[in-house]
Amino acid sequence: MSNLALRFLTALVAIPLLIASISWHQPYGVWLWVLFAQVAGLREWMNMTMPTAPRLQRGFGVVVGVALGTLVCWVPDTRMLLAGVWGSTIAIFLFFLFFYPPIETVASRISSTVGGVFYAGLLISPLMMFKLRPSGDGAAWIYICLSSAWLSDTGAYFAGRFLGPFIPAKLWPAISPKKTMIGGVGGMAGSLLALSVAKLWYLPMLSWLDVVAIAAPANLLGQLGDLCESLIKRSVGVKDSGVLLPGHGGMLDRIDALLLVVPYVYLYAQLRF
Repeated sequence: MSNLALRFLTALVAIPLLIASISWHQPYGVWLWVLFAQVAGLREWMNMTMPTAPRLQRGFGVVVGVALGTLVCWVPDTRMLLAGVWGSTIAIFLFFLFFYPPIETVASRISSTVGGVFYAGLLISPLMMFKLRPSGDGAAWIYICLSSAWLSDTGAYFAGRFLGPFIPAKLWPAISPKKTMIGGVGGMAGSLLALSVAKLWYLPMLSWLDVVAIAAPANLLGQLGDLCESLIKRSVGVKDSGVLLPGHGGMLDRIDALLLVVPYVYLYAQLRF
């Protein structure tokens, strides 16, 4: 079966379940998706960055990341966020104080664990926090995050495929040799389309200025998020972060853009509406 067919079948199964979870008035469905992404993403991160570390150490990173992400999901309070960040960081250092062997690599393992907890455990949490907005418009904002990131990918793919041969300038060849500048332009068009649909359909309170103010930064952050994950994979010598999603690679391969998009859109929604 071709990679494109696998991607289609995966989406055919996952998208209806995702839509049902987002549409449910209770937050538990979205939280389970976020929890799934955190567990899978953290596991992939620990396996990529600490492949030779004992399973206990990699598992500890997953547990701390899930605990921090869950705390932030359900208690969206600045004081609890600070307590979670402090507590998780201290816990990681104390854990490696007692389970440090081999001592020659303990600094890199601590760094990898802290980085993974914040990257794969924390950054996706606002996707669930949208469902706790008193205004009740959380589902619409979740759709904005997803459609902005994924239509950007689609726009970049088609622009790169059909226009790339005529405009072959590379976006960042040292990190992602296949990405082109024209693909980046296509990605921006996809994000603007996603926000335009949101304004005209399910979130009419957006102004056209909001459309641009959300779409443009979110698109740039999404493309940078993709490049950041490519940088990590290239540095550790892997093609995909995992094999969890047929045709898509690992969880981090699917949500790398969202990890940077979601916090920005959440902050924008909180400050503006």
